[in-house]
Amino acid sequence: MSQQTTFGQRLRQLRKAKNLTQRDLAAKVSARLKAEDRRGFDFTYLSKIENDKTPPPSVAAIIQLAGVLEADANELITLAGKAPPNLGKTLKESESARTFFRSAFDSDLTEEDWKKLSQELKRRTKARENPPKSGN
Repeated sequence: MSQQTTFGQRLRQLRKAKNLTQRDLAAKVSARLKAEDRRGFDFTYLSKIENDKTPPPSVAAIIQLAGVLEADANELITLAGKAPPNLGKTLKESESARTFFRSAFDSDLTEEDWKKLSQELKRRTKARENPPKSGN
């Protein structure tokens, strides 16, 4: 059985890959945050997050962390157990999205089912972004 990487562990991996100290990362992220989100965002807070001693920060802070670390914000948001910021808007505006999620949650999907759905979605997205070239 494989152990899932936590948000804190992934944050530490990304930070070290960029050769940043916790102090450096905290300063860079704090400079990007709005004043109300900046309070308490320092290197000691990052240390607690990386050591899984405190829950992950807000989605706004995660997005800024991803920006500084040049990482996938959606990966970090998912590891943090938070919903992507545009999910509410999508569900509000799209009947198809609401129907899809209702069906998915009513279907009692297994972890393997969710993986297959995710892979299929990635495949379809890639195909849409890279349509086959017509042979004229």
